[in-house]
Amino acid sequence: MSVRQRSSVRQRSSVRQRSSVRQRSAGPRGPKRPDTALRRAVALAAGTVLVWTGGTVALAPPAHAGTVTPTVHCTLPAGQGEATGPQQMSVDLSPAVVDPGGRVHAKVTLGPSPATSGLSLNDVPTTPSIDLAMSGGATGTVTVTGPQVSLDIPAGKPIEIPPYEGDFLIPADAKGPISFTPVRNLTRTKVLGSTYETPCAVVSGGGSIGTVDAEGTAGLPATLTAPATAVRPSTGVALSGSLWTAGATPVPSLCAADGGGCDTGKFVSGTLVISGSGELTGSAVLADAGAVPDGSYLVKVGDGTKEATAPLTVKAFVPGGPRAITLSRAGAPLGSVIRVTGDNYHQDRWINTVGLDANGATLDDTAVYARSTPDGTFTAEFTVSDAGIAAIQVDEGNDPATVLTTPFTVTDAAATLFAGAAKVKPGGTIAVSGGDWPSGTTPAAALCAADGSACDSAGISGSTLRIDGEGKLTGTVTVAGSTPRATYALQVTAGGAQALTPLAVAPTFVVLTPSAGPRGTAVTVLGQGFAPVATVSVVGLRADGSQTSDAVRTKVVGLDGAFSQTFTVKDAGTVAIRVREVLVNPRTETAAFTVQDGSVPAGPEFALSPPEGPVGTVVQVTGRGFAPVATVSVTGRTADGKQTSDSYVTRVVGLDGTFALNFTVRDPATKSIRACEVLVNGKVIQRSFTVS
Repeated sequence: MSVRQRSSVRQRSSVRQRSSVRQRSAGPRGPKRPDTALRRAVALAAGTVLVWTGGTVALAPPAHAGTVTPTVHCTLPAGQGEATGPQQMSVDLSPAVVDPGGRVHAKVTLGPSPATSGLSLNDVPTTPSIDLAMSGGATGTVTVTGPQVSLDIPAGKPIEIPPYEGDFLIPADAKGPISFTPVRNLTRTKVLGSTYETPCAVVSGGGSIGTVDAEGTAGLPATLTAPATAVRPSTGVALSGSLWTAGATPVPSLCAADGGGCDTGKFVSGTLVISGSGELTGSAVLADAGAVPDGSYLVKVGDGTKEATAPLTVKAFVPGGPRAITLSRAGAPLGSVIRVTGDNYHQDRWINTVGLDANGATLDDTAVYARSTPDGTFTAEFTVSDAGIAAIQVDEGNDPATVLTTPFTVTDAAATLFAGAAKVKPGGTIAVSGGDWPSGTTPAAALCAADGSACDSAGISGSTLRIDGEGKLTGTVTVAGSTPRATYALQVTAGGAQALTPLAVAPTFVVLTPSAGPRGTAVTVLGQGFAPVATVSVVGLRADGSQTSDAVRTKVVGLDGAFSQTFTVKDAGTVAIRVREVLVNPRTETAAFTVQDGSVPAGPEFALSPPEGPVGTVVQVTGRGFAPVATVSVTGRTADGKQTSDSYVTRVVGLDGTFALNFTVRDPATKSIRACEVLVNGKVIQRSFTVS
């Protein structure tokens, strides 16, 4: 009887009996990381879990479906051996006539498999499939895959898998009657978080279960190109092709080398798309090495109308040398998070990292787990949570032969904190640094009274503080704009560490660079918050408040209230330098200076304060060593050296070769700030600035 004739017959199936089979969806129940309990469960279950290929005896096949009862040979998973015996296979195909390259729908009913389960299991996610060989009007193999169902499996009894349905495409060059013969069943089950496959190949007694006529034309076949070299599991496989259905959704699957056993689950994600002109581009990411063993495959792509295959070789990473591990720090205080990295490991393996005490005993609460990458490396974030840690041990999948150990010291060094000039305007930003902080932790800042009491995080309106893998603290803090003028203490906490540093907040202040040095030191006096265009005088002061013998210097304040002036300290009695506005408020600010023995230090040529901050940060730009009375132009620069969109700022250099101005960073592309003399000798100095 032809398929056309069979399709005209009422195809009654035992719905009542099928409905008795529980079909609740279920996903993997394994834990997120391979803790000890899971590893023991897998070890115990490996000898008893049996994945099967089977069907139901009670359910009758669809009326007039093609039926054969060949002998099949099943290969059982987890080293449980093999099984051979008869299995009934019934397949109903429709429609009877289909265009070349068109879709065929199949209804499959299987009898009991020779393989059975040695363990009672409940709610087992199960996906059945069958491979059909084509002959006559087309050649090759197609796969019919049913939906995943959840089954309760009794031990030692026939496995009942309900009838399932699926579609496949015939080749675009098919012509005339195509006969379909079952060649293999393949069942995939998920147990204890892993997927097991049981193939049952037809070894004798098979035959055709039906014929479909390929008539008409469905256009030219699609093309598919895959990498000619081996690819690794867990990586993207670049695919391309043409003559696909414009705008359709491509679905990749991985098949055996003979074209059977196709499984979309072997690709876990991807970016494949088909353009309006029918071009296929993008990649499909393979599952991990446990799901995709090394071997030769066919990658198949279907778009619902067309289908094409290409050969693909999969080969996992093979270590090229001995395993090696590295710690980001050989010692760190409690609470630190250090990076443990390794290379030359097998890919897609669980890497166990744990602390050891001085006797080599494992400190269980310190254990962390990471997965190795497709290139055989791994990175684990290890928290220094136990004062008794004396070493860090790493192994691959609990294999004693892979154990590596490296010494580690839990330090008790106190964290340090430094706030640069230690002076800032309300709403201003200042750079902060320090050392010996717990790496991997997040620092928080607060503003306290000068004695370290009454700390309030609301006194800090912004922060870019961070701690690197070596325990170095860097970044900036922004003081709240409403902060009253006073001397405070800046507090930073991270993990179990805490430190304080003095911080003066005032609308007007001066900063000395350097703030100490021998007689003859040229001090750069930077002022902020003074009256624009006012003249300020700079003098030295003795301990009794009288003026020193050093020459008075004067400077005109810029429109932004900032100035820079060099003042040479020659009087040994100098204890401070005072700045006072002339004929205006007059506003007065004083900063301490210490006269020391030794040679005169060289001052900085160009400085930014702060050197980083968010968009909108006002940066104090100071320079020395420029041509007196020359004009300098300060601009922001992008990574490629081009000027940013921020407005440039100009300033006339003082007779002492110094200048000071405020530059506002508004362009997020800013990577540095540059000062350039205009029309003179063209001196250019540039410092990096980080937009945080």
